[in-house]
Amino acid sequence: MTDDAWMPQPEASVDGTPAEPAGDAACWLPSLCAECGAFIEGPPGTACWRCGGTRREGDD
Repeated sequence: MTDDAWMPQPEASVDGTPAEPAGDAACWLPSLCAECGAFIEGPPGTACWRCGGTRREGDD
């Protein structure tokens, strides 16, 4: 038995090819407000719903 045998295997799609990975990006840090830390939903440039600030500097 190998070390990775306990891990679930990816499911195949209908045509038998490996399924695409799903879920959120690994890091939501670029979506945080630089002023208050609130999560900002929407494209870059969207104002913070809490304080009107912007996303962290240098992040897209």
